[in-house]
Amino acid sequence: MVTHLAIGHINIDMYMVIERLPGPDENVVASETYIGPGGAAANYAVAASRLGSTAYLAAHTGRLARELGILSQLERSGVRLDYVRIHEDHPPGLVVVLVTRTGERSMITMRGANEMLRGDEASGSYDAVHVASRGPETLLNACRSVSAAFASYDPGASNTSRRPREVVAAARQCAKLLILNRAEFRHIMGDAEIEEARRLLGDSLSMVLVKRGPEGAALVTRDALYSVEAYRPGRVLDTTGAGDVFAATFNTYYLETGDIARALQAASIAAGLKVSRRGAQSAPSRKEVEERLQTTPPRVTVRRL
Repeated sequence: MVTHLAIGHINIDMYMVIERLPGPDENVVASETYIGPGGAAANYAVAASRLGSTAYLAAHTGRLARELGILSQLERSGVRLDYVRIHEDHPPGLVVVLVTRTGERSMITMRGANEMLRGDEASGSYDAVHVASRGPETLLNACRSVSAAFASYDPGASNTSRRPREVVAAARQCAKLLILNRAEFRHIMGDAEIEEARRLLGDSLSMVLVKRGPEGAALVTRDALYSVEAYRPGRVLDTTGAGDVFAATFNTYYLETGDIARALQAASIAAGLKVSRRGAQSAPSRKEVEERLQTTPPRVTVRRL
């Protein structure tokens, strides 16, 4: 069993399902709404727990998250909240998510108590430590505070756009895996081809994963480029949290098997199942992933560099 520590945000996500995203000064009526837990690190922890792993979460939140049952929902999903700090006088992170029926989304975020996270809240040893949607100083503090066989870093768009060099420097210092989406990759690498991510590798950093949405994902190592197709079992309903599910599943399977291709297949399946469901934390179970690995595994190609 893999033991994970996810460091990052807990959010209260309020979803509005609409026909299309509104333009300036336009009012669009929602057909349904629902509230649930979110935040990249919390999403990762839930996904890891549903795969049968032990998942700890290090985060800050406000008492409203407790009163609305957000923390109890995380606990029911199997997430350990030993390192979650609850503040009576600070609001929790809040996110309004506008989701169209085709899965397109826009988000409005208030950080709230999430801003108090330093990265050194936890202690001990873990198989995997994952830092999500935080600046490079959070990753560096985490690496000084805990011990991990494998560390992954998903910095998020705001950090890669404003501080690309610092993000790369921190990842090289203490992460094994740097996770980016296509836009974040361009902030760091410009118009370079994905295989040129090899230039980022060194020191601790040995893999760069680039999430490509409906085109799947690519992973670059020192000597190979792996590409996995997107797994689409049904209609896309909500892409929120899909990248977090992908990361948790890849880390889990890679640590269990050491097989990059197998880990990418499992991650693609888990993310594909998630986007066919509403909510940031609608990650699939281990049984669901395993069944599809046996029957309809997505294609992986490997090109030696």
